[in-house]
Amino acid sequence: MPKKFICDAMLGKLCKLLRMCGIDTEYSEKGIALLLESRKENRTILTANTRIRGKKNVLFIQTSQPMAQLREVIARYKLQNELQLFSRCLECNSKLKPVSKESVRDKVPYYTYKNFEKFVICPSCQKVFWKGSHYKNMTQEIKKILGSITESK
Repeated sequence: MPKKFICDAMLGKLCKLLRMCGIDTEYSEKGIALLLESRKENRTILTANTRIRGKKNVLFIQTSQPMAQLREVIARYKLQNELQLFSRCLECNSKLKPVSKESVRDKVPYYTYKNFEKFVICPSCQKVFWKGSHYKNMTQEIKKILGSITESK
């Protein structure tokens, strides 16, 4: 069963990075109530909050660097083979669905519509994604992280 996480309010960037990697990750600003939420949904808590450090099913993140945080989570839970880059919405965590170019004509900038052929949409929040420069840059960063994990074994 794939690993699921919930990030507290201190780790918003890590949450987006995990979603970018296709890992089911919720975001919560509920403070300590996050413990109940994580149990209900069988999620591991990722936090920088020292008040819940050491609790069951909690990973305390010490570094403030989001890419180092991502590396730590992937390495700790051995997620290298579970990654499905850009398969989840960065905003709401839903699985993205491929759509026709024509169906997003009025939802993306003109330049984007003219220069890209493949699009995906979030069925929940309707955000549209495509493989632009951000996609290429993040793919390279994640490959570096994965390479550093395999080198350190």
